[in-house]
Amino acid sequence: MKITDLKPTLVWEIFDEITKVPRPTHHLDKMKAFLVDWAKRHNVEVHTDEVGNVMMRVPATPGHENAPVVILQGHQDMVAEKLPHVKHDFMTDPIETIVDGDWVKANGTTLGADNGLGCATAMAALIDPDLVHGPLDCPQ
Repeated sequence: MKITDLKPTLVWEIFDEITKVPRPTHHLDKMKAFLVDWAKRHNVEVHTDEVGNVMMRVPATPGHENAPVVILQGHQDMVAEKLPHVKHDFMTDPIETIVDGDWVKANGTTLGADNGLGCATAMAALIDPDLVHGPLDCPQ
């Protein structure tokens, strides 16, 4: 089984994309570029600031414009650790994911689910056509 076979599919597909982007702490240019590109590909309003924050925004589902704004927030970086025998360059290499029964793991490295999975969940909420919502803001 692949990570993209898991449910909810949209969340895991986005997380799979995120695992391919090198994003160790203090080295987030590639992740910032990915987030901006992802937002543009999905017609999501996107803004950045001088320190590297990325803000995505979608309007409310029709009929829910007066609902309060909901902010879905995450952080872009991951803890970059590996087993001593593993050859992995966190500046260039994607994370190799493994589905092991009910667990999603990485092959000899940290997975980056903190907070990659949180970001993927928030991003999925922005584009899920079945989700009824008020305005959504998603700072990453």
